[in-house]
This record gives sequence, structure tokens and C-alpha cells, in this order.
Amino acid sequence: MKICFITAMFGSVCDTPAPSFFKNPDHDYFLFTDVDANRFNTDWQIVNIKDHPRIKELDSNPNAAVRKSRYPKFMSWELLESLGKTCDFVGYCDGHMAPVFQNWSQITDKIQAHDFGFLQSIHHNKDVLNGGILREVQEIVKHRKDSKERIEKTIHFFQQYDPSVRLDYPQYFENNRFMYKFQDEKFRQITSEFWDIYTKEDITYRDQPLWNYLLLKNNLKPLVHTTKILFQELGRYGFHSY
Repeated sequence: MKICFITAMFGSVCDTPAPSFFKNPDHDYFLFTDVDANRFNTDWQIVNIKDHPRIKELDSNPNAAVRKSRYPKFMSWELLESLGKTCDFVGYCDGHMAPVFQNWSQITDKIQAHDFGFLQSIHHNKDVLNGGILREVQEIVKHRKDSKERIEKTIHFFQQYDPSVRLDYPQYFENNRFMYKFQDEKFRQITSEFWDIYTKEDITYRDQPLWNYLLLKNNLKPLVHTTKILFQELGRYGFHSY
């Protein structure tokens, strides 16, 4: 069993990656970026993809650096295949985190057996968890992570794209760390739909509202991660979702 652990940092102002952490020689650890490798001091293997076609096509997009970072985050299966790499599972974490769990078969066996081969954590904020997408976007505006105008456009798009989706449905997942089966067709389909919307529609650059919306639209339930610490904040502290 092979796992590709990945993270992503794009743009001139990057976060600080975890400097050192345990690496299993049977797995890969890739930090995808568009800046020079000497910018980082880390045990992640730096892979510069600034000339990748899927990255270059985003140069003119608003918040281009953030949107570029979402490509290796959500479309890692496509990116890895385009680079001639393969694995059995992919584990993603935000850049200031790193994988710390060692007996990964305990987790991957559960992902393999799940109908939707994807593991994710529920949102840490109970108000957001209970209020769903509508509560999350309120928090985004409150914490000035995107404009009220952009959020209103996002909600309007959701209502038009599939009016049957309840935007206040009491379910919400965090995107700061997750794991999936590399060949899972449901994951590939939903992330392809995500990427098409995220890069073409005039909606928020925040990825959690769209991701949670598509989970509801496609009636997909991630395997909920609740028991083991899989990834830990090793680069900086005080992580917040907004």
C-alpha cells in the first residue's frame, strides 16, 4: 500500500510549511507550489508546477494564487497522473500541517470499505455544523475572508444550479485535511464538477461552501474521521477555518 501525502502553497506570500516530520520511505510527500524551492525549509519534497497547463490557465482569475492551490488540493489524482505518479491513497493537509499518524492501514482499510472512498472531518464550529452552508458564509463575511457581494453571488449560483439543495442543512465538513482512495470514481466525479464550477463561475474563492454544497447535491457522505490524529500543526499554531 502506497500513500501520496500532499500539500500546496502558492503565491509570493506563502504560509510556513512544517520544517521536519517523520517520513515513511514507502510513501511520497509532495509540496506543490509555483515558487522556488529555496523559499522553503521543510521535509516535504518540493514540486514546482507553475508551468502546468491547469495552473497557468488561472493566471487572470481573481485570487489566482489561492485558486491555483486548490488544483493540487482537489484534483491531485489528475495532477499526479499527469506527472506519471500513482498510489493507492492520497492524504491532503494544509501547508502548516504534516502527517503524523503511522499505522495508516487502520484508516485506509476503512476508506477502502466505504461506499464513497473519502475521509473527512466534520466542522469544529457547532454553529456552522448545525447551520450548514448559510451559517458558514455568514462567518466568511464576518471574518472578512471574502466580500458580502461575492458571497451573495455564490448563494445565488447555488440556488440556480440545483434549487433542491437545502443551504441550511445541518451538515458541514472541513477541508483542511482529508484522505481518499486514488481510484475512487465518485471522488473523481465530484472533484471534476467542483473544479469546473470553481474556475468558471463568479463565486467565492473559499472552497468549503462549494464542496459542502456538492456533497449535498450528489448525496455523498464522507467517512467521518473522529478518532485518530492523522495530521498535526507542526509549522505554525492557531489554525482557524475562516
